[in-house]
Amino acid sequence: MRRLVAVLLVVALAAVLYRTFGSAETGTGTLTLPEPAPTEGERAPTFEVHSEEGGTFRLTEKGIYVLTFWSTLNRGSMEARPAFEAVARRYGGEGVRFAAVYVNSAPDDSSIAYTVLQDRTGRLTSLYNVKRVPRLFVIENGTIRLVQNGYYEGNRRQLEQVLEESLRREENRG
Repeated sequence: MRRLVAVLLVVALAAVLYRTFGSAETGTGTLTLPEPAPTEGERAPTFEVHSEEGGTFRLTEKGIYVLTFWSTLNRGSMEARPAFEAVARRYGGEGVRFAAVYVNSAPDDSSIAYTVLQDRTGRLTSLYNVKRVPRLFVIENGTIRLVQNGYYEGNRRQLEQVLEESLRREENRG
């Protein structure tokens, strides 16, 4: 019984010290950490990799890109696929480049309207600081315009709205 009381006192003391002397983010007891970089308004890391289809995919500082990170083992990633496919079919013809980066094995489906990339080394996942999937980025001329974490039905509408805005800006520049 004495041991149990001693352990409870040590745990309580540790909790009080943690909340008292921790940083503002840790002391609140909530998840108030800022979004991990890169995030909206920041420069997007550029890269060039081989696609699963055998070509090369280049993310440069020119153009509009939609880059999503998925896992075939993640339910949210698999639920996002049909909506992503529909958006890629709609906007791919307007010059928007779409790519799905799989953090594990990639599905074998040649009928999709986006480029499939497999991040075998973790380089892309590290470049974009992806800790959880799905995570999606809209990149316009090298700047991140949208970051979506997770998947829910409203993501498609928000993604389409940002793409419409980006395409209007591109049209006005040209």
